Amino acid sequence: MKTVQDYQELRNELVKIRVEHKEEGLDPNFISVRASGMNWREAKKIGMKKDYYYGWVFYSTATNSSGYDLYEKIKQACEGFKLSVVERQL
Repeated sequence: MKTVQDYQELRNELVKIRVEHKEEGLDPNFISVRASGMNWREAKKIGMKKDYYYGWVFYSTATNSSGYDLYEKIKQACEGFKLSVVERQL
């Protein structure tokens, strides 16, 4: 079972992945990391924000290019957590 500290470390890792992402090509995307299989109390405890369209959001970002590559990196980082990663092309 993952602790609150594990989720905080994951959030820091996701920010690092986004900062280090090299934008090449044309593929603008919006990426959202959401709660999956957890109740609202758990979501609030780890710092998720409620979005009435996307549900409980742990992390979100957008990119102007190479969005699918960023999505794959974020999805790989979130393995083992009660989170789902959703990618939408803009």
